Amino acid sequence: MSGWAPPPLPARWSAPARPAFVGRWAELATFEEVWPAVLAGSRQVVFVGGEPGAGKSRLLAEVATTLHRHGAAVLVGTCAAEFGPPYQPFGEALAALLGARTEAGHDERLSTLAGRGSPEDGDGPSHEYRRALYDAAVDAFCDVAARQPLVLALEDLHWAGPSSLQLLAHLVERTADCPILVLGTHRTTAPDRSAGLVRAIAQLYRLDGVRRLDLAGLAAEDIAQYLVQEGHLSPLAARSAATVLRDQTGGNPFFLRELWRDHSARGGALLAGQQAPASVRDTILGRLERLPLPARQTVELAAVVGEDVDVATVLAAAEWSRETTLAGLDEAVAFGLLEPVPPSDDVLRFPHALCRQAVLDLMPASRRLQQHAGVARAVESTIPASERRTQQLAFHYAQAQALGHAAEAVRHLTEAARSAARSLAHEDAAGWFEQAAALSDDDGERSRLVLSAAGSHLLAGDFARARALADRVAAGTGLPAERLAAAVAYEDASWRPGLPGHRAVHLLENALAGIDADPADPGYVRGLASLGRAMAFTGATGEAGALGRRAVDLAREHGDDELLAHALQASLWNGLRPEDAPDKFARAEELSRLADRTGALGHLGPAAYYRGVISYLQGEPVSLAQAHDDLVRMARATGQTFFDYMAGCMSYARQFSAGDFAAAHRTCGVLQDLGTSFGSDDTEGPCAVQSYMIRRESGTVGQVRALITGDESPEEHWAPGLLALYTELELPGPAARLLRWLLDGRLARYEDSAQWPCVLVYAVEAALFLEDAPAAQALHPMMAEYAGTNLVAGQFVAVFGSADRYLGALDSLLDGPADEELAAALEMDSRMGSPLHQAHTLVAQVLHGRRTGSDIRVLDDVAGQARRLAEPLGLRRVLRLLGGAVPGIPAPRRPGGLTARETEVLRLLGEGLLNRQIAERLVISENTAANHVRSILAKTGSGNRTQAAMFAAAHGLLE
Repeated sequence: MSGWAPPPLPARWSAPARPAFVGRWAELATFEEVWPAVLAGSRQVVFVGGEPGAGKSRLLAEVATTLHRHGAAVLVGTCAAEFGPPYQPFGEALAALLGARTEAGHDERLSTLAGRGSPEDGDGPSHEYRRALYDAAVDAFCDVAARQPLVLALEDLHWAGPSSLQLLAHLVERTADCPILVLGTHRTTAPDRSAGLVRAIAQLYRLDGVRRLDLAGLAAEDIAQYLVQEGHLSPLAARSAATVLRDQTGGNPFFLRELWRDHSARGGALLAGQQAPASVRDTILGRLERLPLPARQTVELAAVVGEDVDVATVLAAAEWSRETTLAGLDEAVAFGLLEPVPPSDDVLRFPHALCRQAVLDLMPASRRLQQHAGVARAVESTIPASERRTQQLAFHYAQAQALGHAAEAVRHLTEAARSAARSLAHEDAAGWFEQAAALSDDDGERSRLVLSAAGSHLLAGDFARARALADRVAAGTGLPAERLAAAVAYEDASWRPGLPGHRAVHLLENALAGIDADPADPGYVRGLASLGRAMAFTGATGEAGALGRRAVDLAREHGDDELLAHALQASLWNGLRPEDAPDKFARAEELSRLADRTGALGHLGPAAYYRGVISYLQGEPVSLAQAHDDLVRMARATGQTFFDYMAGCMSYARQFSAGDFAAAHRTCGVLQDLGTSFGSDDTEGPCAVQSYMIRRESGTVGQVRALITGDESPEEHWAPGLLALYTELELPGPAARLLRWLLDGRLARYEDSAQWPCVLVYAVEAALFLEDAPAAQALHPMMAEYAGTNLVAGQFVAVFGSADRYLGALDSLLDGPADEELAAALEMDSRMGSPLHQAHTLVAQVLHGRRTGSDIRVLDDVAGQARRLAEPLGLRRVLRLLGGAVPGIPAPRRPGGLTARETEVLRLLGEGLLNRQIAERLVISENTAANHVRSILAKTGSGNRTQAAMFAAAHGLLE
């Protein structure tokens, strides 16, 4: 940073026309608290909100100017209301930092963010991921702050686009220990209130050092001070007038200034009973009507040009002579409609955006169209080629398209969109591509623009909008190659949020039918690969796997890394049963090597995810950790929200397995927030399962008991989840009813879904809770398919540890050998380093030992091991399943340490039922009923069934 000096403060902040600054004592006191924290090395953020004209920009200028006098570097940026650059308001600030660093690529990235590239240069610098751009901006700002405290003043953030807000969030999140003060102004009232900014502020507000200030109207004493300083009234006259003006303006500083200006024009005194104009529009109308026609039309032209008015552009576009136009500008300044921006006379400025908007609102629509066309021609003739020039032309020609300028609008909108795409401002690019498509009258061009918009929406993470646009092209009557590309894009926007693949299959099959089945055609191979993945998401995993393998083989023959990467990626999602794992892992590793070789980190995400899933499935904790690291690295490097989400799911699974429920709960919150960024493709379902898994292990599911009737319709809920809830709440009747409903041919519908392991576990747990031998017999072969592996559902939505634990528990219930399976499960859970799953396997061993009459001392030792794992981590479910008191949970009415099932059997004993009758009543085997009776006699100290019945009566179990 040697030799670099901060730019001067904006000239408008010291312009003679700048009004006096009064009041705002509470707000200034806040900044007196904030600035020492900045000097101590802590980043601070203050969002200043309020209605239009509330004095936000004036407060920002006052604070920034004061801090500048105290040695701070001040960088300023503003947002444009119409067609602003993608990364406004950072462009001006970052342009000032060009050349301050010598690292390779640094200035190139800053130039991209500052919009300094040439839109005609289609082969210009392009960065694959915007995280690198954002990091370059953060580094540049931190370099300045390392030399002197930095104030970054950002005005009118309500007009900032998604890319700007993402850069703002990135900057705030990564500068916690830098002496930087970020000041941002924004409107808080409709129609300018920005939902995107509101969300961004809400997310950032959770960070240390982030504050919000909402400006109220000035008090009467502040207005009196203003009148003394600005109107040179005596203090007595000012106090009297201030009350009137406070009532008329609500204390809005802009309204106050404009009303006082009008009063001054009428002689400089307030007239008793005089009414304020109803709106700014009425105020501006009054002034425009006092102007001669040339001056009025000149002001209207200036409003069309923009809030900052380039005089050269006005002269080039004006209908009047140069002299008449300049005179008109002078008259506008005299009437307070425009203000000079020193030090030159080349630029004028409207006193406030409200003034400019009022002028535009008062113009006839036909005249606005003509003026936009004239300004566009003037911009073409007077301004050199630049990204900003392209954006201006796109806006003005689009506004004038009704006059026959649609072709020019399409051309410049497309150029602006491509420039935004090169800058990785995907949201801006998508919007401009869509706008261009809407104005195009050429079917082929329109289809290509719509498809480009879909691609940008996909990169921005708005999968729903990407699908809608791709569907429009794929289902249309365009060229076969375009329809296939659109169908591929549709599928690409479908698998990421995990949607069923039926629509994608339909579009791809139709598109592939319209072209030659030519293996030498890369488009055909790409379509086959996408079709395979789409079929996997319909449940047709066998056919999907065959298509995936064929697409990979064909892609290898092409020798095209990008095509091979697409085929490998698509083939990974074609179902994951244990027998598929080795081949899938090999493909995932090949894709990882391909990503490393080509530097295309986008391929590393799916590869790392599947390496992680398969590593967990096969019980390889080291490989799982490596895959997690790669996925986190890829997500951080690319800034792609979807892979942030996937990395978070893997983090959640590792935290959950370790019994760190606090961390897992925090990760769930992050995942829910990330899920909201996927448009209408929310992640509410997976997040609900993740949250439920935490709640049931920590013993808080019972809080919803009052909401559960037991009569819920399985058709209106996710039936497996409802079954899990019944099981956890120990509702045997509803659980038995729902388990039978699922086993009556309905369980098969879930077998080809990514959530199948979760569905299977919930069904097995219900069968074990109910001790339902027929159900256990039906479920055993399904679980046996996972023998020797771990169970993981979906994108790490739920992890259950070793499948052998469930197999052993089923075999125990069915009076089969279970010791070897449970020992294998404990070895697997220990190898994975999961105290949660180890504890559950130890519980399964204890329950099996009780059922089979094992040595009580051995069982007590195993139970002790489980408790030693469970108690420090708060594994209340483990403790409940072991029996006995659970900290923080009232003890159930189960005397003698009886389990829920044993309590139920004891009640039936008290009714005089025999083992056979008990077995029939509870739908369990007679041998299982006999085992329960033996356990009950031992736990209650009863010598026979009669004494056990007396024990039940004494403890109120027969009521």
